[in-house]
Amino acid sequence: MQLVVLTFAGRECYLRILFPLILKYKKYISEYRLYIATTIKSDIDYMQNFADENDFVKIVDFKINNSCEVWNRAYTECVEKDTVYLKLDDDILYFDETLFTDFIKYRIENKNPPLLYPVIINNYFISWMLQKKGSYIPSIKSNIGNDWKIYIEDSKNNIINNKNNKISIGDFIPHNKLLCPVAWGNIKYCYDLHNQFLQDLSKGDITKYHFDKNIILSDYQAVSINACAWLGEDLNQLLEKYKNTMTHEDEAWWSIYIPLWENRPNEIYGKCVVGHYAYYIQRERGIDNTDILQRYFENMKSNN
Repeated sequence: MQLVVLTFAGRECYLRILFPLILKYKKYISEYRLYIATTIKSDIDYMQNFADENDFVKIVDFKINNSCEVWNRAYTECVEKDTVYLKLDDDILYFDETLFTDFIKYRIENKNPPLLYPVIINNYFISWMLQKKGSYIPSIKSNIGNDWKIYIEDSKNNIINNKNNKISIGDFIPHNKLLCPVAWGNIKYCYDLHNQFLQDLSKGDITKYHFDKNIILSDYQAVSINACAWLGEDLNQLLEKYKNTMTHEDEAWWSIYIPLWENRPNEIYGKCVVGHYAYYIQRERGIDNTDILQRYFENMKSNN
């Protein structure tokens, strides 16, 4: 089975870290697709130069200004048989070889979850799970995992009853409840987690972020799709079955709607770790003014 990696790409400041990581493990990758999600020429030129220098890289530019149209169109292309797809956001700044060996092997052999996630650093639901496990002890704590059980229980039947419609998660769960003010919106929580993880990376030991067993997301948690994998044939069938439902909310479609409609919870593979830089709110609130991005860059350089 071939592996296609894809990124909805827009920002050179992150791609200068991601691209060398992709090259480090290119022997596992049949094709790397860059779906252009920006109109900034310098960023597009950076992607084009990377593609020109590497024949396994394919630039896909739909000439569409609306980014949600880019990913909706892209998913319709990521449906080939005998293909596993690995989506990495452009601000994924760390992974190791287990992402392409253990994680992908498990994805191929286990077809039930629509999406398989690695353990993602700075993914607000997974941050809460690491907090609960004691791998991360923040000064201010998130409660999103406990709160979510109440929110989804109140909304589950309404979502199921709208499986043939384009829906918005805000119609069922208000965004001020869906988006945790701590694990998603608090800059200190984000910085301290990255800081701890980078310190552990420098020591060469990140096993504290592993889970003893995989996590079945039986409460249909809205885990952000910063890094995730699916099987092409499975997505092809899902798109045919729910062809009128894809919206501007691909995260809700993948993480809540499809698992609920299909009664197939997503899953987190517990022994593969990926580092995600920031949500937009964290950038707005100042993470770009810290040393975090530069430290990931230095880590990449020292390990490439």
